[in-house]
Amino acid sequence: MNECGLCERDLEDGYLCPGDTLGLAERLERMPRLYEALAGFLTPAARGLGEAVSRGPAVATMPVDEAVLDLRYGGIALVLESWLSAVQEARGWGQPAVQGNPAGRVYRAARSLGANLEWIAAAYPAAGDLAREVREMEGAALSIVGALPDRGRRLGQCVAVDASGVICGAVVWQRPGQKLTCDWCGSSYQTEQELLVLLNGLSKEAA
Repeated sequence: MNECGLCERDLEDGYLCPGDTLGLAERLERMPRLYEALAGFLTPAARGLGEAVSRGPAVATMPVDEAVLDLRYGGIALVLESWLSAVQEARGWGQPAVQGNPAGRVYRAARSLGANLEWIAAAYPAAGDLAREVREMEGAALSIVGALPDRGRRLGQCVAVDASGVICGAVVWQRPGQKLTCDWCGSSYQTEQELLVLLNGLSKEAA
């Protein structure tokens, strides 16, 4: 008999209960969007003149919010990549490639961890620690940005192909009053039907 590494509920087998596995999956899916939301909080609110005078001599201040800077440029990407590296080592695989800008690194690491989640919950003894650290990291980010706006309705995956022939694959969301645009690569679709037709065609090619 095992227990869930996060909530300590008794389990017949595995290391993460179904509820906490689902919670981790949802946090990993939200992480790239949360990372992007932090960009709007890099600059601290301007100090009022009265506050500046009351505090005496002028003191140089940070041009950006240090807590946001830590999460945006290192924190989120490094935490996710560190766990992905540990998971791949435990599975006997090679180390993941670390390249590109922080936003791309967050997206790739979160998606790769999500793809390994079934194995993590069933066979990875440190699954609870992973889930706990991701939960705490999301909490730290949400304490800055507040609740994330509604993503709308999930339509499917972006089928845009880059110059190297790789399909984007990011989720495309339909939001009220907005164009159908991939949050990751920026590709746009005229209608929901256009995206569904392209997805159907891609599925037939893969079959």
